[in-house]
Amino acid sequence: MSTAHKTAPASPQSNRPPHRIDWIDFSAVLPFIKIFGAAHSGLRPARIALAFALLLTVVASGRLWDGFAQPSSPAEGLLAGPLRERQLVEDLEAVRSVVVADLREDQRAAARTASLDELNTLLISAAHDWSAASRESTRYSKLAEMIDAARPRSSFEALYESVRGSFYRAVRGVLHGDFPAVVSALRVGALDIPIASWNAAPCFTLYFTLVCIVVFGWGGGVLCRLSAGDLSDRAWSVGQARAFIRPRVSSLIYAPLFALTLGLVFFIPAWLMGVLVNIPLLDVVGGLLFGAALVTSALCALVLTVLAIGLPLFAPAVACDGCDAVESVQRAGAYICARPLHLLWFAFVSLIVIALGTLVADYAATAAWTIAMTAYDSASGARALVAVGSLQFLEPFQPATPALLGLTESTTAALIDVWRTIPCLLIGACALSIAFSCATRSYLLVRSVTDGQDPCDLWEDSAAA
Repeated sequence: MSTAHKTAPASPQSNRPPHRIDWIDFSAVLPFIKIFGAAHSGLRPARIALAFALLLTVVASGRLWDGFAQPSSPAEGLLAGPLRERQLVEDLEAVRSVVVADLREDQRAAARTASLDELNTLLISAAHDWSAASRESTRYSKLAEMIDAARPRSSFEALYESVRGSFYRAVRGVLHGDFPAVVSALRVGALDIPIASWNAAPCFTLYFTLVCIVVFGWGGGVLCRLSAGDLSDRAWSVGQARAFIRPRVSSLIYAPLFALTLGLVFFIPAWLMGVLVNIPLLDVVGGLLFGAALVTSALCALVLTVLAIGLPLFAPAVACDGCDAVESVQRAGAYICARPLHLLWFAFVSLIVIALGTLVADYAATAAWTIAMTAYDSASGARALVAVGSLQFLEPFQPATPALLGLTESTTAALIDVWRTIPCLLIGACALSIAFSCATRSYLLVRSVTDGQDPCDLWEDSAAA
C-alpha cells in the first residue's frame, strides 16, 4: 500500500524577493539629530558678522554706561555683593600703607589723601626714578597689581566678567562631561548674576536689560529666520530675513516685556498683603488673605518659569510662524506644559552643540592670537607686549601684569589691547549665532511633536509667497 504525499501550494509571499535596506534616514528616525546642524548653520560668515555687530552694540552700550556712572561692585566681582563704603575705605587704607613706603618724600603727603588712580599716578612717577632695573620691573608690577586688585568694578565691567566666567565654566563642564558643573554654571548665569546685578545697580540692570531686549530681539529674529530657512531648504539671504522681521520687531521686543509685566501683575497682590502685615489691626486681614497671596504668587512663578525656560522660543515663534508678542508667549507656555521632557532633551543637545561650536571658535581665535603675538614679538621684540594680555584655550581673557612703559610703548600696548577685543567678541558671536540656530530648530521640532506641523512649514508673507 502506497501513501500519496501532497505538496502544499507555494504561498504568494514566498515568491517575493527579500527586502533590502539601502539606507536609513536617521534625521527622520531621530529628529533631534537636526539640532547638530545648527553648528554649520550658525558658523556661516554672514551670520557671525551679524552676531558680532549685536555683541559690539551691547558692549558699547555697557561701556557707555560705565563711562558716566560710579562703580557699583567690589573688587572681588559682582557675586561678592553690593559695594560698601566702609569696605572701600579699608581697602584704600591698606593699599596706601604699602605704596607710600615706595614713594618719594615729596609725594607721601599727597598720597595720604589720594585715591587709587592718584596713587597709581604717583607710583608711576616714583618708579621712573628708581635706579635698579630689577626693582623697577618687579616691585612696580606688584604694587600696580595691588592697586588694581583694590579697585571697585563698574557695573558693566563686573557683569561682563561674571557672565564670561559662567559661560566658560558651562562650556568646560559640557566638554568634560561634568553635569553638576554645567548645572551650577547655568544656575549662576541665569539666576545669581541677574539678582546680584539688580542688588548692586538697579538702574543699570533695567537699562542693560532693555538694551539686550531691543538688540537681541531684532538680531535674534533675523538669525532665527535664516536658520529656519536652512532647515526647510529655503536659501534666504540676510536681506530677505531682515525684510520679514522688520514689521515684527515690536513683537520680538514686547514678548519678554509682556511676560515680565504679567509676572509683576501677579506679584503685586502678594506684596500688598505684606504691606498690610506692617499695619496694626490690618495685619489680621493680611493673615486671612495670605491664601490669595499664595495663589497669585504661584501664577507669578508660573509666568517667570515660562519666561526663563521659554525665552529662547519667543524669537523662533515670531520668525517661523509670524506670531505676535502675546501669541509667542502663549506658544512657549503651551509647549513647556505639553512636552517638557522633549524641551529638556533638546536643550541638552543644544548645550552640546554650542559647546562644540565654541570649542572650534575658541581654538581658531586662540591660534590666530598666539601666532600674531609670536610673530610680532620675534620681529620687533617690543616691550609693549609685556603689558598685553593673553588668550588661553577655553579660558576667559587673561589680563597682563602691569609694566612700567614709556608714552609710545603704553600707547602701543593699549592699541593692541583694543584689537584683542575682536577675537574675544568673535568667540561670543559664534556661540550666539549657534544658540539662536539651536533655539529655532528646537522650536520647530517641538512644534512638530506637539501640533504635528512639518518643520518645513514656515509662515511667508503674501507678497513674498
